[in-house]
Parts: sequence; structure tokens; C-alpha cells
Amino acid sequence: MIEALQTLLGLGLVAVGWLMPRRLAGARIAIGATLALDAAPFAIGTALLAVATGRPVFVGLIMFALGGGLAVADRAMRETLREPVVFQAMSEFPQIFTHPHLYLPFAGPVLVLGGAAAALAAAEILLVFEPPVWTPAPLAALTVALAIVVLWWVIGHAPVLGKAASLARRLGPRGDPEADAAALGPFAMLLVHCTIARAERPLRQRALAVAAAKPAIVAGRGMRRAPIVLVQCESFFDARRLSPHVPKSLLPAFEECCRSGTMHGRLDVPGWGANTMRSEFAVLTGIPEAALGYDRFNPYYALARVPLRSHVWRLRQAGYRTVCLHPFSRRFFRRDIVMPALGFDRFLGRETIGGSRAPPYQQDPELARHVLRVLDAEGPQSFIFVITMANHGPWPEPVGPAAGNAAWLDPAGVPQGAELLRYLEGLRRSDEMLQILMRGLAERHPEAILAFYGDHQPSLPHAFAHFGFDEAQSDYAIWPGSESEPRRVDLAAHLLGGALVDLALGTAGQATAAIKVANR
Repeated sequence: MIEALQTLLGLGLVAVGWLMPRRLAGARIAIGATLALDAAPFAIGTALLAVATGRPVFVGLIMFALGGGLAVADRAMRETLREPVVFQAMSEFPQIFTHPHLYLPFAGPVLVLGGAAAALAAAEILLVFEPPVWTPAPLAALTVALAIVVLWWVIGHAPVLGKAASLARRLGPRGDPEADAAALGPFAMLLVHCTIARAERPLRQRALAVAAAKPAIVAGRGMRRAPIVLVQCESFFDARRLSPHVPKSLLPAFEECCRSGTMHGRLDVPGWGANTMRSEFAVLTGIPEAALGYDRFNPYYALARVPLRSHVWRLRQAGYRTVCLHPFSRRFFRRDIVMPALGFDRFLGRETIGGSRAPPYQQDPELARHVLRVLDAEGPQSFIFVITMANHGPWPEPVGPAAGNAAWLDPAGVPQGAELLRYLEGLRRSDEMLQILMRGLAERHPEAILAFYGDHQPSLPHAFAHFGFDEAQSDYAIWPGSESEPRRVDLAAHLLGGALVDLALGTAGQATAAIKVANR
């Protein structure tokens, strides 16, 4: 009788662990292959642990904790990023331990750490005190697990991979994670997307590859051979759009950059609240999301780890030195592999230019001064791409004395009000960075070109909802670029890099034509 109760309790915990992410995803009741695929990871994990330990309640608790963990992560991503967990997010799991400050605050550190500690303690107690219902066979479980790993490896390689992808397509995925999680179930969605992406990736890489024998670019008559500085500013957007109460004087340098520059406007970026690599890849390569298939959720996960065509390669072929600066770990998002593949001669991370692994990171004004020092060392015919970090969320501590001195906003009366004030103080420092760069470039190389854009908006969903603000675009400006009147041109992110490089290489007419076609 007790053994039967143990088994029923264990199976009940497994079922609840599986159903929690399904309910969050709004997964519909289904039968057949779709339901079997969604249940397969839980069924396999349950079977292996059961054979290895013989303790059904212990097994049920482990599977319940895994399902609950996925549900917590999925809920946090839907709230903070406006999308569910995607298969590439699994590659970021180790970063939860190496960079916890970037992940845990959004999911709730008390919930995550407390839940994990409670689950581990309960599992340890059950492993010691729960009597086995059947004889444990850990060696047999290990053998089966190794066989599954080998089978997964075989499925991941041609020609079996192509057949697996064909079967996955028969389930009718739409490519939208939220819709597919509801239609297929969250676990099936992850497996289907991963399988199709892996099957399509080699063909996409060949289509997007750098042409090794391509002749050097012949620049236009207007080629300046002057410095180009492109700044991807963390979480930047013109926050004066948020509310008429936001002071108009918030971003004086950005205002001047728009007033005296060549182009400015809204930037349609492929992410909200995070996923910097999407905007970064789009701007550097000019490749639209539609050309990336399922790899669009994180091009750096696997697609961009081989040389792909980019505007960086264009400039390098035109004789430019190409340098990337990022005051953070070079290995984050595996940029240490991706940046050389996209054409950068040098990639300078925290190890070289300073900055900390945790907030407050390296402040933007300090980074601006380092950019100018690198420019002085590299020479005028340089392309410098800057990835800032200082205004990365969350915003748990005040950045400076002005963070709490906004008379227009009572932090207690606005959800996430304190975080919003700290974010706005970060924007002021980003604007100071822009001012330093404009002044430094004007003094050194008056013909230089500077572009400044936001990778995405900040993840402040409750504050934005309070103000009724639901726009997703960031903002950009190109300065000075030319002596013509400044133009307001709203762009998709993949068109910004081309507009900048064509302006530098004297082929701006091509950029204008492409922008007109894209904005029809």
C-alpha cells in the first residue's frame, strides 16, 4: 500500500511539473504526435531517474522542480521581454551562475534561490530516507542515457537531421514562439524550433558567407577616409516620448546630434527589454530577420560563429581598421568568436579597457574617453564599434545624485518608479558620452562620422504601462555626415549600418534608395 502511494505521489508530481509550463503557455489539449513530443523530455527524464534511484517521490520532486523552474523562467521572460523561452536561451543557462545580476533580479531572486534551495534540501532528504520501491539500477540508467545522447548526436547530423526536420515541419510550426508554445506545447516547441534551425543553418551560412575572393571595394568619389564611430547604447531611447512630463532638457547632446546631423529617427529593433545581440547583428550585417529563420532569436548562438558578410567586412576591404570595444566579458554571448567572424580586426573587452563584471560597470563618459584614445592610437581611417554596458538593467541602486531629484515623478506613486528614475540618470550619462564623442571628434577629425543608437528599450513594463506607453522602437542619429539639412527617417535596424557605411564610402545614393524601398 505504501509503495503504491509513493508511486502515485511521484507520478502526480511529475504530471504537475509537466503541466505548469503548458498552462502558462496556454497550450491546448492535443493528442497524437504533438502531445507525445511535448511529454517526451519529461517521460524520458522520469524513466531514467526512476531506474537509477527506485524512489518515485524523489523522482517526482526533481521533475516538479524542473518544470517549475521552466515555468518561472518563462513567466519572467514573457513579462520582461514580451516573449517566452526560446531554444537558444538554454545556451545562456551557465551565465545565470557567472553573471547572476543580469538574470536573477528579473525572475525574483528570493523565489529562484529560495525555491532551488528548498528543492535541493527536500531532494536530499528523500534520497536518504525514502525507501526504494524497486531495486535501483544506476548503471542501466547511465547506459540508456548515453545511448540517448548518441541518438541525439546522430539526429543532429545529416542526413538524419534533414528527415527529423521534415517530420518537425509536419507539426505545422509558425515560427512564432508564443503561438507555437500554445499550439504544440512549450517542450515540443523548443524541440521543433531547435531541430529545424539546426537543419537550415548550414544552407543559411553558405548563403550569407563572406566571399573570400571578392575584390576590394572601389569607393565612391565622396569617400572621406575619415573615422567612423558607431555606438550601440545600452537600453537607449528618447525617454521624452514616455510622457509629456519628462523634462525636454533630458538629452541635450542627443537633441543637438539630431539637429545638426544628417539623419535621425525611430529605430525598429528586433527585441524589447533585452536580446541586444539581435539589434547588434542587424546593424552590423544589414541582414533582415526574415533571412535568419529560427536563428533570428539569437544569431550569435550558432549562425554567426563562422565568417558572414557584414558592413564591417565592407569597411575592412576598403582599408579601414575595424575595432570593437565592450567594457564587459568578451565571452558573453560568445562575442569573442562572433566579432572576428563579422570582420573586426580587434575586439577589446573588459580585460583590456576596464569595467566591472557587476554594476555599476564602466560608466559611459569614461568609455567615451577610451574610444577617443583608441582612435588616436589606431589612426583616422578607423571604424570603431562601441557596445556600452552602464545602463543595463535592472537598476537596483542609484547611479548618481540626480537619480532621486526628478520633481515631475513621485517614485512611490509609479510602479517601478525608483527603477525608472535610476534608468533616466543612466540616460543622462549616456547623453554625456555622446557629447564627449561629438566634441572629441570635431576637435580631431571634423570630417568624422558618428552614429548613435539604442539596442532596445529598457525592461520597465509596469512603469511604461502606468504611462500608457507601448511603443517598441528605440532611437538613432547620424552626425554630422554631410552639410545637408537633417532628415527624420525612421529605419529598421538592419538598414542603419548600410546608411552609415554608404555615407562614409561615398555611395549614399545606394543607401537612400534602399531606405525608400524598405519604408514604402
